[in-house]
Amino acid sequence: MDESRLPAIDELVVLVEARAAGQPPASRLRIAIDVGHDLTDLGDILIGRFVAEAREAGLSWTQIGELFGTSKQAVQQRYGTARAESDAWPGRWTPTARRVLDQAALEARALRHDYVGTEHALLALVSVDDGVAAEILAGLGVTRERLLATSCIQSAPDTETPQGRLPMMPRYKQALEHTRRIADGLEARSADTEHLLAGVVAVRDSMAVEILRRLRVRPVAVHAALAERLQVDPRRLGAPSRRRRRLLAGSR
Repeated sequence: MDESRLPAIDELVVLVEARAAGQPPASRLRIAIDVGHDLTDLGDILIGRFVAEAREAGLSWTQIGELFGTSKQAVQQRYGTARAESDAWPGRWTPTARRVLDQAALEARALRHDYVGTEHALLALVSVDDGVAAEILAGLGVTRERLLATSCIQSAPDTETPQGRLPMMPRYKQALEHTRRIADGLEARSADTEHLLAGVVAVRDSMAVEILRRLRVRPVAVHAALAERLQVDPRRLGAPSRRRRRLLAGSR
């Protein structure tokens, strides 16, 4: 393909056909949707790279906003702090998952919290994700409005949040470890938002799970819905058993 031009629609169809060979129409459509999401994410990354270049060249957020035809606040929120946070997530993550992780940090700052926790990841999943995790949560009645209405997610007193990256709570780190393990166990090339949701609810004593319980959504219901959607055994989406954890610890 000529690198100076964008891929033609027929080339994208060939890509989908190759990935969906022998699969039923519903699966073929899902693969096409996934490819479309990947293209959107790649476009966002592409724009973000040149936004950073423009900033380094001295363009103000007001000038960049004018090029987008929007306000400086809108463009700064999308390509400012979030882009700086994305380096904090080592490992293989899809662009959408990185965007959710970035948004979790932004949610924490908006609430004037001096840390990032599983509750912020849950907020990000229902706010910016357009994939499997968001569909599952919506189907279970979990919305941004309902999350913010719980007493567990409250703005801190009117104080400044620290500059730089916010520290991650231990349960959040544990959720990210579960996420990567679940993605690897499902042989996913990169961890996506569905793996992140599974990882978050796998930490049974996390704030996110407590919030879901208050909304009458049990972790087992989330895992069951994810398993049905991904067509896998629900046990592959949970935390390892205590016996298995002891065996793994003993093997280190």
